[in-house]
Amino acid sequence: MSDKITRRGFVKGAALAGAATATAALAGCGGEEAPATNEDGSVKKILRFGQSNPKLGLDMQISTNSGSSSVADCIFEAPLRWTEDNELVPCLLTEIPTFEDDGVTLHCTLKEGITCHDGSTLTANDVKFSFERMFKPETAAKSTYMYDMIKGAKAMLNGEATELEGLTVEDDTHFTFVLEYPMVSFINNLGINYADIFPQAAVEKVESEGRKWGWGTDCVGTGKYKIVSNDDTTEVVMEKFAEYHDGEPALDEVHIIYYDDNNTKLLAFKNGDIDWCDLEATLLKQYQEDPEVKDQITLYETLGVHFVNLNLRDDMGLTDPRVREALSISIDRQALVDTVLAGAGVPAMGWLAPQTPGHDPDAEIPYDPERAKELIKEAGAEGLQLEAKIRANLYETYMTVVQSYWKEIGVDLKLTIEDNGVWSSDWADGNCQITAVGWFPLYADGDNHLYTYFLSDNASGKSSFYNSPEFDQLVTEARQEQDQDVRADLYKQADNLVTRVDFATIPLYWPKNSFVAKSYVKNAKVGNLIYHMFDIDIDTSDPNYSA
Repeated sequence: MSDKITRRGFVKGAALAGAATATAALAGCGGEEAPATNEDGSVKKILRFGQSNPKLGLDMQISTNSGSSSVADCIFEAPLRWTEDNELVPCLLTEIPTFEDDGVTLHCTLKEGITCHDGSTLTANDVKFSFERMFKPETAAKSTYMYDMIKGAKAMLNGEATELEGLTVEDDTHFTFVLEYPMVSFINNLGINYADIFPQAAVEKVESEGRKWGWGTDCVGTGKYKIVSNDDTTEVVMEKFAEYHDGEPALDEVHIIYYDDNNTKLLAFKNGDIDWCDLEATLLKQYQEDPEVKDQITLYETLGVHFVNLNLRDDMGLTDPRVREALSISIDRQALVDTVLAGAGVPAMGWLAPQTPGHDPDAEIPYDPERAKELIKEAGAEGLQLEAKIRANLYETYMTVVQSYWKEIGVDLKLTIEDNGVWSSDWADGNCQITAVGWFPLYADGDNHLYTYFLSDNASGKSSFYNSPEFDQLVTEARQEQDQDVRADLYKQADNLVTRVDFATIPLYWPKNSFVAKSYVKNAKVGNLIYHMFDIDIDTSDPNYSA
């Protein structure tokens, strides 16, 4: 008899013992164990996903962590949803709404009869409650900037009002938003989990009893899976919600298992303790050479960009666009991707990734170190010395390569490694002359990308200080333009201006992230950074699967 009891063996043993709750299990002796089955005799479909523990709870009004999202998005839902193919689709709403001609009025229709995990029915009043909760100062919501254009939101945030003027309820399934000003991308924001809708009665019960909503099992939503157990430390267990409003979910159970470090997580995958997990970039090359894992690796394109951030404040020495252009064209992006990243990226010729409307497939940033030397000379910047404050691991790895490229054109770059907390403060306070950043928008739209980072009011808080009235006008117009083709062209112009005319930033590559998944995990796919269980299924006929 083996002394080792794996998590899957634990579930098997519990099923064989007929236990209502799995508190103990023994590995069987002398023969193969029968698979765990449902009441109808079908083999249970149990997905075990491994990730780090964000330790921030599952209330996405408060957390902004992608790890929290992977769990929370099984349980809670927003009015709309972004699919793994970066397509916006209805979720709690019957259809994607469109603004009235005034550009600020948005009528929404909730599906009828949406059942919550506690048996209650979701109504438009729960929508109003959820948004008003977001704007109450005591909630301390983290992402109000994506919704504070709703009329009256800022008054609530300032403690000057207790109700949200710009959200009115007509009946149980109809409600209307009114914004302070036109913003077409507000509709996109209704498709992310910061707009999760919570049943009012469930939230108020938890909070009235002095507990925190979104921790432990205090998580009642409308999602495909409902929470069974959650110790907030090692594992979250969910089971299918048979009354789900869009049809019965594919999986019987979802287990989110937390690991302290990436190496331990990947060893757990190899050992068969988990079925699916991300593969961190610094481990990609190692596992591409591992015969047990290499065929289970999937590389996927993201919406993000890794770039060198340049501080354009007057006292930072980077105000001459010729110097900035020289720094950009002296980098061999293709070589960086092929060698340092083991192919896990696409050389970036702008900010907007290929999947994002406004991406220019014909744009180029040439690799021309000789021209770079000429530009440095023309600018009178020979002997230029720069300092980059960066974080360790990936950023340090590729900035060391950038350092060598700049040395070839006579520019000396000093690399200073900071921990995450110190770096975050320096970045926000404008104290980084140069730094490296990976910027990932929440969906495929230039507003959540270019506007958020480089609008003059925003850039001052990101050690950029880019200030271009022309750029500001382009991205502001794009916010209000309802014609999607026109919007895409405006973002195309804005991207060209900031990256290839003003050279205010140096895009390096559009990253390809990677994950590992067992052969029986069907439809494993990641649209951006968040691992979702929406479309995942288990092939129980696969000989490698045992429930």
